[in-house]
Amino acid sequence: MRVLATAADAPEIREAPSAIVPTRYGLLRATLDLSGTIRRPPEPVGFGTRVRADLAPESWEAAIVALRLTDASAPAVDAADLGAMLLLAQTYDPEHPQEDVRALARLDRRSADVLRTLVEADSVRSAAAELGMHHSTVQARHEALTHTLGYDPRSNVGRMRYIAAALLLRLTDPARSGQAVRSSGALRRPRTTDFEL
Repeated sequence: MRVLATAADAPEIREAPSAIVPTRYGLLRATLDLSGTIRRPPEPVGFGTRVRADLAPESWEAAIVALRLTDASAPAVDAADLGAMLLLAQTYDPEHPQEDVRALARLDRRSADVLRTLVEADSVRSAAAELGMHHSTVQARHEALTHTLGYDPRSNVGRMRYIAAALLLRLTDPARSGQAVRSSGALRRPRTTDFEL
């Protein structure tokens, strides 16, 4: 079985038991997928991990993290797809963002787009082509971002740091991270004591 997290006002799934549950993120709907047959729940939706029934609170915690990671491009997130990043997200304290997260939050939108493209591209030239910028301009932006971040985002370790920080930034309250970013308004990660099934 696993637990699904949706907005409290999301329609109920007829074949699955659900309840409105108070959490530190507001009211959410917890739906039990006992047989693994729920295929098209209302979106946005966070799918918890598959667990034994006695571990349902762990699935619920994972479902809340997954729900908080949804956005317009990913309206359904399965916690199982996060792999080791789920552990990182569950242990993260958004009230005290790590320095890599704060550094990303301080970037303006254009710098954040350049950084994301540099991390994802095969080369600075391909990043420049995707951004519609001259490669020497993108190279200068890369050097400036390396200085600002304190690491090279094109190195293997730098890519890992960027990916982890970008994930955690999505879980961080914008007022604490230093920049207004899309956020569910959450301040802390959920704990099993914050809800009842």
